[in-house]
Amino acid sequence: MKASPSDTTTLHKLLQTGRRYKIEKKQILQSTDDRQVVNLLISGFIRRYMITNDGSVGVQIVYGPGDVFPLTIAFKKLFNQDLYKGPETFFYEATSTVDIYSIDAESFAEKFKNDPTLYADLLQESGKHLESCVHSLENLTLKTSYHRVAHQLLYFAKKFGTPINSGVCINMPLSHQAIADVLSVTRETVTNSMKELRKKRLITSDKNITVPSMKKLEEEAYG
Repeated sequence: MKASPSDTTTLHKLLQTGRRYKIEKKQILQSTDDRQVVNLLISGFIRRYMITNDGSVGVQIVYGPGDVFPLTIAFKKLFNQDLYKGPETFFYEATSTVDIYSIDAESFAEKFKNDPTLYADLLQESGKHLESCVHSLENLTLKTSYHRVAHQLLYFAKKFGTPINSGVCINMPLSHQAIADVLSVTRETVTNSMKELRKKRLITSDKNITVPSMKKLEEEAYG
């Protein structure tokens, strides 16, 4: 897992002037229609998801330590730009115990008026979100669900992984159903793919999933 954010950027310094609090696992932090705040995640993981018409969960993005969200609110306040205009409601749910800073959107926008250098940090954060979107689009182009599962694990290992003696450990809550929700496939599909990946020794799993060789998993994902 990447280190918890410090005051290395002006944007993080700003967000650390807000309220700091903890959220328990499975608690809903907010939806897109309430709590006009911008958050800095210190530890833990939060997923942004919607409920589809058939009642299943569709996960759009997973936030981890150091992530700033939601950018939808930030862009609305700063640029009067709606990043999403659809009818769906997105929810932000803690998938582990979470430590977080929050600042109200009005104060957030006011600080930008007084310190234009904050826009450079916001651009960097936007790039991180864009990277996630590009990954998701690429994942959809892969030829089988098996390759999509391998591709998603590779992404999580790169973004949230910790190097250990046996490879890279993905230190995040990652059940088969959680992966299925991200990829919009069935849990059974993920389970079968995970069995194949373990059989090929591309992943191991005890408490957390470990990737023995990032290079080999990457070759499998794009194979």
